[in-house]
Amino acid sequence: MRGLFVAIIAACVSAVASAEIVWPPNAVGGFTRNGLWRNVQARCLTDGAPRHADCAVVDRDRGLVLYKDYVGASHYLVIPDHAVSGVEHARVWTGTRANGWAFGWEERQIVAKAVGKPLPDTLIGLAVNSRGSRSQDQLHIHLDCISGAAQKFLNQSGISPAWGEFTFAGKRVRAKRVPADQPVLAFNPFDEVHRETAGTSGDTQDRGIFLAYAGGGFVVVDEPVALAPANNGHASDFLDRGCKLGR
Repeated sequence: MRGLFVAIIAACVSAVASAEIVWPPNAVGGFTRNGLWRNVQARCLTDGAPRHADCAVVDRDRGLVLYKDYVGASHYLVIPDHAVSGVEHARVWTGTRANGWAFGWEERQIVAKAVGKPLPDTLIGLAVNSRGSRSQDQLHIHLDCISGAAQKFLNQSGISPAWGEFTFAGKRVRAKRVPADQPVLAFNPFDEVHRETAGTSGDTQDRGIFLAYAGGGFVVVDEPVALAPANNGHASDFLDRGCKLGR
């Protein structure tokens, strides 16, 4: 019985590493919105200490970490090695900063490794959630397989190099295609959104962003929370932690 109690406590503590489990801001036992960042610091960024198995890639030169999320065998998170709260932080949109999207895309084969079979580039995506829909206050970009609904969305006609409005899961989103002959991510999706919204009221809106390769180019999906009442900016809805398309 005592062993079962210890196992339950251990599971609860480890769950803080998940960016999807929502804990109250001042929850009993120290579960807070900074739990993910504390775990990354302690497990991946402590000089001289052995790194935890969840630290899949630690690139101090680029200032980025690829971290295994607690929920989902193939689900990983791209996290800066310095404090950045999320999409509302000015550093995300301006200035010199590492391209976490490109870093995650370069490491995408880790998803196939977790699934246990090769996956085409068209089945892998990245997403960042809005401030209102996330549970942790350290910027993290989700990396995993896309969902069946996302695949249908990406394959529809009408997504062009110009921003257009579409619907996904009952939410209004904006999407554009960035042509690319090869699946090499040579741009930053944050920049694509910022160029369109800079100097407008949309520049400061809370939002989620999704990125995937659809053959012949990357598709960037922008979900501003204020665009429609049903919008929540939870862009990781485009991903599938069970990777049904890849199994």
